Amino acid sequence: MTELRIALLGSGYMGRTYAECIAVHNSRARLVAVSGGSRAPGLAADYGVDYVESYADLLARGDVDAVLIATPHINHIEQTLQAAQAGKHVLCEKPLATSVADCTRMIDGCRQAGVMLQVIQTLRFRGTPARAKQLIVSGAIGKVWMIRGQTLVRNYIIDKSSWAAQPENGGAFLDMGVHNFDIMRFWTGSEVQRIFSQINTFGAVDAPDMSAMTQMTMTNGVAIQQWMSFEVSTRYMTGSQHIYHILGEEGMIEVDGYGKLLLAKGDTVETVWEQPKFDFVNRPLDPIRLEAFYTQIQAFVDDLLDGRPATVPGEEGRAAVAIVEAARESARTGQTVEMIKK
Repeated sequence: MTELRIALLGSGYMGRTYAECIAVHNSRARLVAVSGGSRAPGLAADYGVDYVESYADLLARGDVDAVLIATPHINHIEQTLQAAQAGKHVLCEKPLATSVADCTRMIDGCRQAGVMLQVIQTLRFRGTPARAKQLIVSGAIGKVWMIRGQTLVRNYIIDKSSWAAQPENGGAFLDMGVHNFDIMRFWTGSEVQRIFSQINTFGAVDAPDMSAMTQMTMTNGVAIQQWMSFEVSTRYMTGSQHIYHILGEEGMIEVDGYGKLLLAKGDTVETVWEQPKFDFVNRPLDPIRLEAFYTQIQAFVDDLLDGRPATVPGEEGRAAVAIVEAARESARTGQTVEMIKK
């Protein structure tokens, strides 16, 4: 196989994102069909590929090698299992599923069917977080001691009729938490040993889990704090959605997910790299915005075509969901949760 033929399930904002990536930016890959959602016929027409009304019919096609699933979270498990049963490889949007149990079913189902399952975790591929990992691995700050993450934005649910407003899809804490917790695991190369979290909705928004403060200790001793809120009433300190500080024995890295990557050592601060600006609202298909997405898709394509192990296997998605579940249990009980007992 010299080309991976991909069908897209989902036609919303992210569906169009992935259609553009595959059709324009990815090599050795071809978008062959689109299904799912009221906008699917138009999306398929825009990219000159087939619209398939039924997911079953999509999976029955002989010209589909893999399915990219970009649908509401609650649907991921059944759609992935159906794809696996049809012998199709799967690249699934995060979170992999809404529970650890469902993640395990997806992983087991794909393994038994002999197909690859990967989960989209774009922070690993975005400019500043990816380069921060390179700095850590190169020993630029020595042994990592502590990490603090800050995700402060104004709104999560804008349209109460959208899928994001439906509790069964997991809410803001799951949606953003799998990003935050995955990048912490990625940077430290370690698992969460214990976790304590407070999760609330403080304001009048009729939605659960809009704000959280989470403290974690990793198995390699790194101390982590993650502050998340979608209830910020002012733009003060919210010029960038994602800011992280990584403290090591020889220096510190500041990671602005949408800005600069800074390396501080001694009395000097160096700008290692700066993310070019993009407007994800008015110019969602800007190649600068799409880079992290098409880079991960390319890894998926190359893994399959070149016979490599999965770059971000389903197990990585399950680990992020497990941290969210443990944090929720901590918030519910008011107690620290031991994820890995010594």
